[in-house]
Amino acid sequence: MIIDDAAAQLTDELGRRLHALAALDGPAAVLAADAQTGQIVGRIVGALCSEDDRLAAEAVIDLMAALWPDGTEPPHDWWSSPVGRIVARSIGADDAEAVTQSVAAAMLRVTRGTIAQLVARGTLDRHPDGGVLRSSVMARLATRGR
Repeated sequence: MIIDDAAAQLTDELGRRLHALAALDGPAAVLAADAQTGQIVGRIVGALCSEDDRLAAEAVIDLMAALWPDGTEPPHDWWSSPVGRIVARSIGADDAEAVTQSVAAAMLRVTRGTIAQLVARGTLDRHPDGGVLRSSVMARLATRGR
């Protein structure tokens, strides 16, 4: 289900961008872009969900560059969207890896103070070298998506 939801989200997000660019070239280009959006989205979602870490990482990089070409960060609520959860899972493959409290807050759509409280309560796991275990953030994110 998350794959279908991610495809729908990307069809909307990327479709708007492709449509706007194609409009610069005229009606025929718009129709062609609209027809190709589904194929493009299918390839991207397939790559994001791939067991091949390199392929998934390249898809994440390409997707983030397409969605935020100016290098800005995704909005906080984006991380809880279907695509945001897939991207977060992709970049969080290493359970021993830590994220900062700010990144954890962005991923979970809460304040940094809330993250500090969740760590203090043991709801999120603290990394021995500082920050929060990415795996605990991912586990919490996964339960929110249900």
